[in-house]
Amino acid sequence: MINGIITKGIGGFYYVVTEQGDVVECRGRGKLRKMKIKPLVGDRVNITVVGSQGAVEEILPRKNSLIRPTVANIDRIAVVIAAAMPSPDFFVMDKLIAFAEHRGIEVVVCVNKTDLASPDQVVNVYEKAGYRVIPVCAVDNKGLEPLGEIISHGVTAFAGNSGVGKSSILNALGFSLETGSVSKTEHGRHTTRHVELMPFGESGFVIDTPGFSLIDMTELRASEISDCFKEFRDLEPCEYSDCMHIGAKGCNVIRAVEEGRIAPSRYESYKVIYNELKDIKEWQRTDDITN
Repeated sequence: MINGIITKGIGGFYYVVTEQGDVVECRGRGKLRKMKIKPLVGDRVNITVVGSQGAVEEILPRKNSLIRPTVANIDRIAVVIAAAMPSPDFFVMDKLIAFAEHRGIEVVVCVNKTDLASPDQVVNVYEKAGYRVIPVCAVDNKGLEPLGEIISHGVTAFAGNSGVGKSSILNALGFSLETGSVSKTEHGRHTTRHVELMPFGESGFVIDTPGFSLIDMTELRASEISDCFKEFRDLEPCEYSDCMHIGAKGCNVIRAVEEGRIAPSRYESYKVIYNELKDIKEWQRTDDITN
């Protein structure tokens, strides 16, 4: 059998890039349907090939899998924020980052449009939180080399609010993504906005999809949110073991905010997410993992 990765799935056909670099059009074996396992973009698979047609025989174990967007085995999320136009939306950033932390996905923060405003405010917030922050200017092709090095290995999803310049960054890295419902890369033209892995660098793949901006946090419980803020995890335990970091005495998170060790915007995002989740009933929760 041949090992490969599914880069696109349309109408029951799966396009697999093999370790040799060939693209094979495949159907899923009936045994997968019987097992109620649906191949996903990003799946590592074993296939057989007869003539020009392939068949997905086996889906290898997934490190993660999501419904929105429908994709598996994401290595990292490049969370994009604009220095200006639109103004930085720290809450959307923090929600995306918390979701990635919950799933154990690496986070890189990318600050675009540095020609319009200084990125220092954003850099200070997220470097203090412990993340790698890369300021770039897509229109001037500045600062893109370190980002390109990071995404040249593994599967990277680009996420962020509308208008922050995700597609512009990818264009500057060598792709050609059109706005609206049509996207185009050097590998061909696409007429729908299906999820697709686009090859990049030595062994990298990139996903450009709006799905991550629409994530549903209701799979989390309020008690789990503090673990999704990595700078909270690095602190000494609070005086009370069940501290939720909302106005309690002896709270080391609140103390760290007051002392400037945690950015106030991060703490405000934490409180909003916590309050959104604390009254959700178990039957209202979603499971954003697909098997």
